[in-house]
Parts: sequence; C-alpha cells; structure tokens
Amino acid sequence: MTVSWESIANEHILGIAPYEPGKPIEELEREFGLTDVIKLASNENPLPPSERVLKAISDALSHLNRYPDGSAHYLRVALGRRHGLTPEHIIMGNGSNELIELIVRSFLRPGKKRSSPIRRSSSTR
Repeated sequence: MTVSWESIANEHILGIAPYEPGKPIEELEREFGLTDVIKLASNENPLPPSERVLKAISDALSHLNRYPDGSAHYLRVALGRRHGLTPEHIIMGNGSNELIELIVRSFLRPGKKRSSPIRRSSSTR
C-alpha cells in the first residue's frame, strides 16, 4: 500500500509554497541574452574570496576527512568574547531553518497553538 506524503503531513504544511532558488548566472545570461551579470540574490557575493579565505580553505584541505566539531566550540568562544557572552549563550546551526526547527521542537507542544514575539530580557543579553 502506498501512502502519499500529503495524507500524513500537518494541514498547515500543505499550503506552503516550496522555496524556489535563484537561477544560476549562466542560466540568466542565456535566458535574457546578457553578459557580465552580477548576482546579488541567493546570499551570494559578487566578489571572489579574499586571500585570507583562500589560505584558510587551503589549510583545511588536509582535514576534510574528519567530521567538524559539531558544537562549534572555538567559534562560540570567539563570538562570546567579541559580544561579551559565554559560549553557553550561543547556539550554532546549519542555517536558519535548522535553528527555527530546534526552537520549535524545544518549546512547542503538539496540539498547542503559539505565536508571539520573542523578547530578550536584560539578563539574556
């Protein structure tokens, strides 16, 4: 027996339009007959990586066979120092979608409706 995903998904999910990523520059140039397109969408940067970034990438190549630190310890320590926080106050994720999902899974309960602004208290800054 085959079950469609639509029959088991939460109703509110069914009405969400899927994300449509931006087209690659090559496709835009071909489609519209353009050249030298500078794309400012899709969180892309029209400038190439700096020499420091290229060196960091090169230095990291010999360690690509290892899983990265999933807790991002050193990054959280550096961010904490910069912003006057302890690493325990910083949550890292693989993009905003993962962080939103983490918040939802942590604080929302099935059958409960919740929609309110998040307010930071002075003790959490």
